[in-house]
Amino acid sequence: MSRLTALLADARQRRRGYALAALILALLAVFPQPYVARAKVLPQDSNSIGLGSTMNALGGQLQGFAALFGGAKQQIDMYLAVSRSSEVADAVIRKLKLVGPDGYTTPTRARLALAKKADIHTLTGGIVEVEVRTHDAEEAEALTRAYVGAISDRIVALGKDRVERKRAIVMQRFREAGDRVVATEKALADFRRRNRLAEPQAELGSALSVRAGLEARLQAKQVELQTLQKFQGPENPQLMSVQSEVASLRSQIARSAQPGAGPAGPNVAGLSEVSGEYLNLFRDYRFAQAVYEVYARSSEEVAVETLSGETASNVQVLEAPRLDADRKYNVAAVALLALVILGALFTEIYAPATGIRLFRDESA
Repeated sequence: MSRLTALLADARQRRRGYALAALILALLAVFPQPYVARAKVLPQDSNSIGLGSTMNALGGQLQGFAALFGGAKQQIDMYLAVSRSSEVADAVIRKLKLVGPDGYTTPTRARLALAKKADIHTLTGGIVEVEVRTHDAEEAEALTRAYVGAISDRIVALGKDRVERKRAIVMQRFREAGDRVVATEKALADFRRRNRLAEPQAELGSALSVRAGLEARLQAKQVELQTLQKFQGPENPQLMSVQSEVASLRSQIARSAQPGAGPAGPNVAGLSEVSGEYLNLFRDYRFAQAVYEVYARSSEEVAVETLSGETASNVQVLEAPRLDADRKYNVAAVALLALVILGALFTEIYAPATGIRLFRDESA
């Protein structure tokens, strides 16, 4: 310990030590030369490969429905998590055969080594960048290429699994919607046949128009009757004819107020008794039709999405794996070199200039 203290107290020996350490660290910062390979990929959803325009051409406006079943655009955080997952690392290890006689002894050691060499991060615009730093140029490029392939395969596999699950749900709901349309249509047809009814709008409109026509004719005849009573005698044939028509119209209006059904169907009063159930059945039928149309369009969307997943990749390689053109340095050696230079400046220039005594001279 005293010998070390003596060496540190000797300014010449201390400066030689600084110079030797700086020389060694400068060499280590340059050799062995590190190589950095990188690639940029852009994960895509189904809308980015033309699915949205295709469904619009088919007449499907299913934005809300697609969001319900997971068709909305995926977050970039999910793609980053997939790229950093153990499944991707295992795929890289299997592809490059990193575990074995010429590689690492266990998969765990291989994963730890890959975690130190590879860095996967995101860039602006939802781009995933794979960056590999090693001391072998071929190894860096091979690792980057393997990572790009593994990420692409993993995202495509997850997309296919999501499409298959969505397809199973949609097809099941599509069959249920078809059965519901058939059941509601049969119930509505039986009710209309049993009660001799036309379409709800036509049936209600015709009945009300008949009743309104009778009341209008009655009011007109009552005005004519009052006029004739002022100028004609009680035995006037015209007056008696108008009185007979008024009585007939009142009788028809009275009969329409009583529930009844004729060959043409029920009257207004009879229709009011069955209109509630009739409209409920009609509403259920229209709702079943609307749901059926939604699932029919959704089944087309799933079919197109399945076809797109089979014929196109869900990952677009924006920049193929390549080595950086600039010269790289060993970061740890450069950091230590900067620390040595900073220590030398402090002990050899700053401390003497300010009167700080860091080392005690034993000879003195």
